[in-house]
Amino acid sequence: MRHSCSAGSLVRWASVLILLIGSSNLAPQTAGLTGVWHGESICVQQGTACNNEHVAYYIEAIPNHPDQVQIRADKIVNGKAITMGSGPWDFDADHQTLKWKTPRQIWLLSIEGGRMEGTLALTDGTLIRKMTLQKQ
Repeated sequence: MRHSCSAGSLVRWASVLILLIGSSNLAPQTAGLTGVWHGESICVQQGTACNNEHVAYYIEAIPNHPDQVQIRADKIVNGKAITMGSGPWDFDADHQTLKWKTPRQIWLLSIEGGRMEGTLALTDGTLIRKMTLQKQ
């Protein structure tokens, strides 16, 4: 028995195949990180202007950048989210870490499954905060 295919059905099948192949290239190694993470950001040095905070980190993959994620960090004050900042963080797949470096500060988080632990330090090495986050 002979099967016949119209040009339209060939185009549809080719489109599906292209989408499947393309989507496999877009699945970043950061997929397990995406989502909402909640936790505590605790001040290391007492007697400073630093305040302990409950935080929420919203993590999204950046298409075609498997070595970065977009993070929006909020602190929760009186039940309301206040955005502290957002931007691309570097992801080191070999060491399972996330890092965001500014001219004055370095945020470094170590990932272990659905948990992250990390620090905020000044570029001179002075430790400011310790953080723990759980994926929701």
